Amino acid sequence: MLLSPAAMTATPRAAKSASAASPPYQAAAVVAGVVALAVASRLAIPPFFVLGGPVPITLQTYALFVVAGVFGGRLALMAVLAWLALAALGAPVLADGAGGWRAVVGHTMGFLAGMAAAAWVCGQGAAKTRGWAPLTALFLAGHAIVLAVGWAGLASFMDPGPAFTYGILPFLPGAVAKSLAAAVTVAAVKR
Repeated sequence: MLLSPAAMTATPRAAKSASAASPPYQAAAVVAGVVALAVASRLAIPPFFVLGGPVPITLQTYALFVVAGVFGGRLALMAVLAWLALAALGAPVLADGAGGWRAVVGHTMGFLAGMAAAAWVCGQGAAKTRGWAPLTALFLAGHAIVLAVGWAGLASFMDPGPAFTYGILPFLPGAVAKSLAAAVTVAAVKR
């Protein structure tokens, strides 16, 4: 029996999506995401000076967008939530090895909540996006989510002006660089 070209190409895709939907694959994806976020939290680009002070840039959002781009919104969100749960329980998985409930609900709570929202949004968008340029735009939008929610969180501890000047503005160059790097990584993986 001869199969049509459409039937021949549908079979591998169906097998791939069935394996991607399996519980072991999903569990492995979430664990990989948690590990990637925890490791990236410890890795930082050397500080550069902005507004008179050193601004370290961790690779957390780079890892976030790679996980979202490769595994999709639902699994990326689950990885972020598991990572935050570990942090709340005291595991030193946040930037500078921070952990504990106070680290999760402190000054960085907005950024952490923004990461959860961006994981979902960018993971959903990446499933429909091909090429590094559109992925860069998507991940820049994801950074905008992280920084906007982070700014709102900081503004609950200080005035909005200084919260933006010292808590958002210095991180904009890193957001651009990490968006581009994550987009190139995801585009290469998706080939």
